[in-house]
Amino acid sequence: MQKKIINIILYFVVMVCGGFLAYKTIYIPKQGELVALVTILLLYPIFRYPLIGVYAVFLIGPFVPFLRRLYYLIHSRPTLDPLIMLTDILVAVVFAGLIFELRERLKDKEHEAGTFLAVVAFYFVYLIIRTFAFNIQPVGDSIAKLKYYAPSVLLFFIGFAYASRWKLAKALWYLTLTIAGLSSVYGLKQLYLGYSTAEKIWFSSISFTTLFIKGIARPFSFYQAPAAFADYMVIGMIAAIMVGAWGKFKSKAFAFCSVPLLIYGVLITSVRSSWIGAAGVFFFWFGFLKVKKNTHRMIVIVLVAIAFFSYQLLDDVLSSGLGLKGIKSVVSAPVAGPNKNYVDLLVTNRTSAITNPFEEHSMLSRIELWKFIFESSLNFDRAFLGRGLGALNSDSLYATYLAEFGYPGVIIILFFMIGFIIRGLKTLDALTDKRIIILTQGIIVMDMVLALMCITGSHIHAFPGDMYFWFFNGILMNVGSMEKQLNRNLFLQ
Repeated sequence: MQKKIINIILYFVVMVCGGFLAYKTIYIPKQGELVALVTILLLYPIFRYPLIGVYAVFLIGPFVPFLRRLYYLIHSRPTLDPLIMLTDILVAVVFAGLIFELRERLKDKEHEAGTFLAVVAFYFVYLIIRTFAFNIQPVGDSIAKLKYYAPSVLLFFIGFAYASRWKLAKALWYLTLTIAGLSSVYGLKQLYLGYSTAEKIWFSSISFTTLFIKGIARPFSFYQAPAAFADYMVIGMIAAIMVGAWGKFKSKAFAFCSVPLLIYGVLITSVRSSWIGAAGVFFFWFGFLKVKKNTHRMIVIVLVAIAFFSYQLLDDVLSSGLGLKGIKSVVSAPVAGPNKNYVDLLVTNRTSAITNPFEEHSMLSRIELWKFIFESSLNFDRAFLGRGLGALNSDSLYATYLAEFGYPGVIIILFFMIGFIIRGLKTLDALTDKRIIILTQGIIVMDMVLALMCITGSHIHAFPGDMYFWFFNGILMNVGSMEKQLNRNLFLQ
């Protein structure tokens, strides 16, 4: 009797599962259903083995925009697409699964990263507070913008918790190079063979005017925009150098063959800051890192930043037809006043000028906006509090923090940008294992390139800069433990 009951239950389970699978075979779930399904399937494995979640974040993240566009073949584009939150949910789940391990790591005083951990924790809490308090824009809009600021910060703590995992760090850079190569090939397909039906439907649903040059969309590969595509190519170049330095003949050949693809991928996006960032990768790796004194290193960084800004401005001088006097009048002219819509000025100038990437006179409009932000910051409220999270993106990370968080915001973002580089250089001088030295050099170069490109962009507030910046700087905080673990394993062998 008992055996019959068990068989009946089994038959019932098979029927239910079969019906469910048949239903899903002919019914494609909506975006929210897919997010829920992926989260449920990965919830237990990630809680049990958070390392799976780390791989999932770096593997799934690049393909989320591509997946979203495929959905537009079936479902109309929602006002807020739940798929945007997929990687953020995975990050939150991984962080939750690592809380106890992270607590144990914090008890270890060998890492000497207490200041950085405390400041990042404060920064995370401050972002949430400024979403709701002292914010000039509606709460709903601020919450939507919080997605671009806060979730990726948790990756810093995840990276710190896994700082001793050499195989993880190495595998993620190999994965990055592989995805970057595939991305470049797909971007070239878009350039020469055209766009898919899903991508054309996406074009009709957006008001992203700077995506187009003379009515033709710039290649964006799998990503949400050409800028994200270009940023991934730049990070891919760092990965190529690291893989080439780590590997033997096959890895070196793979890395060497990938570099031309990645360079071409950056060029076809027509994102000028990323062009400079790509050049910066090679300059910082093969030039800057050869400088030994820290004072000389910081002087080089400042000079490179000045050169970056000067190039952008000089390009406008040569191509705009205004001449030096015209440029001087734009730079030195007083701000028209708080009633002038400088955000529209920035967007309008860029949109009307982008018939050719070499004729995009965006630096002049940026300067107008930055002048307005600086003069506004002379007001005590603006200087101390700013406007609130997500209230005014000024197309520069540093000016954005001044506009949104006041001078305390500028101090904290400079603390991260400069502090991580100094910490990396200090750590680099103390390392002996060649593999870890290469990893640390890659992270330092990534930090310097992102810091440079953030002069005219907010690259750590969007994929892929946000993920790589926070996760690998978390590893950088305790990369010495990775070397100790490798030495310990070698001793045991």
